[in-house]
Amino acid sequence: MCGKKDNYKVVQHHRFKDLPLSDLRNVWFQHDSAPPPKVSSVQQYIRDTFQQQVIGYGGCVEWPPRSPDLNPLDFFLWGYIKQHVYAIPPSGQHCMNFETVLRMLVPPAMLYNVQREVQSRVQMCIVAEGHHFEHDR
Repeated sequence: MCGKKDNYKVVQHHRFKDLPLSDLRNVWFQHDSAPPPKVSSVQQYIRDTFQQQVIGYGGCVEWPPRSPDLNPLDFFLWGYIKQHVYAIPPSGQHCMNFETVLRMLVPPAMLYNVQREVQSRVQMCIVAEGHHFEHDR
């Protein structure tokens, strides 16, 4: 995958425009806990594409700040992808397409399990009334 300067291109050039409108209505954009992209063109693209379906920074659905334990991008996805991508020695093509990496490494069944894990963690947070809680899984 490319360096941080190119990450915004993943958002700008993602293939959401190829999805039928009926499918796009079911897609949400969630920021991870990394500093959000401040590039105005990226923010505008996110607002135009996802409208009311943005979770986190600048979105209509707020997300608890500094809560990586509740964000699947932080507690699972980035670490899982890095673990697998860095285990592969670089070949002729050093910059892999992010979408290709996701399709190779994250099958739909795994995403379902992550969704269930998020629900479990959110429930624990509710029981703890937003205070710190232990997650033993």
